Amino acid sequence: MIDRVQVEKAITGWRERYVDFLCEHAASWRIWAEQSDSMVAGAQVRLEDVPEFFKPDYGWAEVVIEMTGQGEFNWNDPRIAALFAQAVKTPFYKLWGETIVGIALALAESVGIASLVEIGAGRGNLSESMLEAMQAKKMDQPVVITDTHEAVLDNLAGLQTRFPGRSIATSLWDVNKPVPRQVADLSVPVLLYERASLTYANFAAVENLAQAADVLVLGDYFNYTGELFAYDFIFEKIGLKPLMYSDVKPLLQNCFSDYIIVDRQMQERIGLPNVSLIVAWK
Repeated sequence: MIDRVQVEKAITGWRERYVDFLCEHAASWRIWAEQSDSMVAGAQVRLEDVPEFFKPDYGWAEVVIEMTGQGEFNWNDPRIAALFAQAVKTPFYKLWGETIVGIALALAESVGIASLVEIGAGRGNLSESMLEAMQAKKMDQPVVITDTHEAVLDNLAGLQTRFPGRSIATSLWDVNKPVPRQVADLSVPVLLYERASLTYANFAAVENLAQAADVLVLGDYFNYTGELFAYDFIFEKIGLKPLMYSDVKPLLQNCFSDYIIVDRQMQERIGLPNVSLIVAWK
């Protein structure tokens, strides 16, 4: 049985570092919200006027507005690949991944996790960070890396060569559907972790994740306050619908015994509508 004291101990240190960073760098979020309103209205907003933390969002907004104005969004446009490449290099994205991995492994050590599962591998940055951290800590739990697209998993084949002797498996899993057998048959307790993958799924996918997870580390943007701004609707045009905390909360309450919003203190301090890291356990 996992208790709140264990979880609080595991996230201590990681939480403070994460919250302090966001409070320092994302405090000007309302300036960006107003600027995104202006962009949608057709006004010119200069990149140099956008707060540093939100410049990557500006790049995305600029491209999405231009493409959708021309009729459709093209995921194969080379600018999209460039935006993804820039995003993963930002200090926040790096810290987000480090915090997810750090908390996941602290919990794994604390509560005796037997297996780990990554949801939505994407470009494999989080997969690599997790495996490097496990190797440094000499942790030998098997890891299953999942994604909706087989091509993504094929691109991760080299991880086994980089981390010889470690049990690394891949599995196709659209989290809008039930748990695949390869995940369901893992030794328990199982910890699932993810970063920015639920954005591409229905929030009800949390119920499917809960079928496999004894502990769940969710790294995603959850709108906590219900406030929506132009940037939310810009990204909705390319299928990235806002995840409302009010929708996810009852699922977490029904599927898990308890949960903690790791960056809730940040939301209280600077009023940013989104929280981005939740730990739930059974």
